[in-house]
Amino acid sequence: MMLEPGTLLGDRYEIIQKIGAGGMSIVYKAKCNRLQRFVAIKVLREEFAKDDEFVAKFRKEALSAASLSHPNIVGIYDVGSDHDLHYIVMELVEGRTLKEVIAEEGPFNSKVVLDYGVQMVSALRHAHRKKIIHRDIKPQNILITHDSVLKVTDFGIAKAVDSSTVVATGNAIGSVHYFSPEQAKGKYVNETSDLYSCGIVLFELATKKLPFEADSHISIALKHINEEMPHPSIYNPNIMPNLEKLILKATRKVQGERYQNADEMLKDMKGILLDPHYVIKEEEFDDHTILMSAEDTNYIRNNSYQSDKMNPIGETHIPRFETTMPPLQEEEPEEVSTFYKVLASIGGVLATLLLITILSVVLMFWLPSMGKGKEAIVPSFIGKTIDQAKSLAKSYNLKIEIVGEEPSNEATGTVAKQLPESGESVPTKTTIQLTLSSGKNGLITETPSQTQTTKVPYIEGETSVKAEQLLEAADLIPDISHEYDETVEKGKVISQNPKYGATVATGSAVQMVISRGPKVVLATVPDLKGATVQEAELKLRNVKLQLGSKKEEYNDTVEKGKIINQSVAVGSEVEEGSSIDVVVSKGKAEEETTPPTDGQNPSSPDGTQVPDNTPMVTKNFSISAPLDGGNKTSYHVFAKLVLEDGTTKVAYDAVVEKDNFPISIPLKGRGRGLLYTSFDGEEVYQDEINFNEVQ
Repeated sequence: MMLEPGTLLGDRYEIIQKIGAGGMSIVYKAKCNRLQRFVAIKVLREEFAKDDEFVAKFRKEALSAASLSHPNIVGIYDVGSDHDLHYIVMELVEGRTLKEVIAEEGPFNSKVVLDYGVQMVSALRHAHRKKIIHRDIKPQNILITHDSVLKVTDFGIAKAVDSSTVVATGNAIGSVHYFSPEQAKGKYVNETSDLYSCGIVLFELATKKLPFEADSHISIALKHINEEMPHPSIYNPNIMPNLEKLILKATRKVQGERYQNADEMLKDMKGILLDPHYVIKEEEFDDHTILMSAEDTNYIRNNSYQSDKMNPIGETHIPRFETTMPPLQEEEPEEVSTFYKVLASIGGVLATLLLITILSVVLMFWLPSMGKGKEAIVPSFIGKTIDQAKSLAKSYNLKIEIVGEEPSNEATGTVAKQLPESGESVPTKTTIQLTLSSGKNGLITETPSQTQTTKVPYIEGETSVKAEQLLEAADLIPDISHEYDETVEKGKVISQNPKYGATVATGSAVQMVISRGPKVVLATVPDLKGATVQEAELKLRNVKLQLGSKKEEYNDTVEKGKIINQSVAVGSEVEEGSSIDVVVSKGKAEEETTPPTDGQNPSSPDGTQVPDNTPMVTKNFSISAPLDGGNKTSYHVFAKLVLEDGTTKVAYDAVVEKDNFPISIPLKGRGRGLLYTSFDGEEVYQDEINFNEVQ
């Protein structure tokens, strides 16, 4: 269901227009009447709103995402519901999606790719530290402002779709080009899954192409799982070699072989930006193709069937797997001699014996491996933290057990020894025994992050985005807060702690206070109706508001020179210094009616003469509220009477509460006339008024 302009959500957010749509939701531009600012509102589609379990997840994840505060993440202001409508109120970003930017301006040089990449991964680092996985990173979910600031959106919303619906929803279908292999198979998803999708986005930025294309979404998913990632240099020979290595590392098939966290990927991206000859540290891995199990294939097949039934946005359906064989053509029987029949029989027996022999040899080697189940190559756990080891083991379908500690050169608390060793082939679900390091000679050793130091850069007066980039370049973590400030421009850094030049450990937090600009002081709009212009100016000046434009209209009930209506309702709160427009009465229209100059009586449009001595008659007319008013609580009612002698009068102009309808208005005239009535300037009704009839 589309929301019409003017619809009010939560008695606060007024819908202005639709600005976008996706598989799960529709996005509108709206105005927050309480804070007098424009926002974006994402409203859940009806088919999802009827699922209570989905709505509960939607709200939970949206509230979780609301905890994120980062210059490269679209802010979430509010989460609410209004009857059967569930919505998220977000920061309104003026700009384009990254998908549109790529289509119009791509491919980009390596520096631009890295600049966008740093902003994108910085946003993910902030989210991952809050234990939030995006799970739907794609250019359509990334906005670019007019100042080239990248903002990731839809945090938490993708997570509301659990693993069982990863391929089944239309939204997920649209994302299959950016899915990690584990997402395509519905398996365990972690930070590395987001970083895989980032690698695909970087690939597209650098080449204006997607690494895997096919006629169906299921084929694309299978390519992510089975096929080797193409090198970006095939499509863009000018790409920096180390950027290509970075993309290929981020998009490895196995989770444990990718960047393990956003910090690792950021470090390499910044290193390349600072030094084109920066060397990316690579572990020795085979860039293996993963063979899918029957379970994985069935998962994708089953969900492809689901997508045929549940494609809410009309995207291409995933074709089902079908095997069709052409009908065998029957041949005409031929007469065969007995000799040939015997010969054929002997040949058949020999062929059968040969086949049995071959099968026996094959089964002799194959059956033992069948009994073992699926196998996995043990990765290296040495130097990994416990969390990293758990993640690595899960990606290989293995288990780990901590069996003790011993002195080693590895950092304290990381893995010093493992059994079985890396490179061995073991059945899946095998438990790998890990021994942790207790430091050199059993003494506690410091990790590199504790021993390395860095200088705090100067960030005061910089924009929040620039300050964030400076801190990240120094391997420091921004700790952001906001304050109103009369002198520092909105969005710039007021102060920092520690101060510029201080020596701190890498990974330390630097507090930076961002200006909200001058504090917004609100004023309550007074009642100006019935006041003169001079009186209205005084009233407004007393509450630090000012008089705006003055429009004049005829009015039968309001004295000439006095105010009929005002642009902002009485009691509303607006920012100090705002202007309030007014409508001023010109008095009764008859007072300025020019009599006919040809000595004839005025006539109606159909030529009927209206005697000038006909007395004026007053009739009451009833106006009812529109039937399709939705959630509106009041209407601006404007009624204009046009008499057959050409006289035009404003019969009514005021805001009416919905509960006060119907209203009765007095109409004064003679002969016949037409009454035009509008509600909030939109619906216009036309009624014929006959003053000749006795009421």
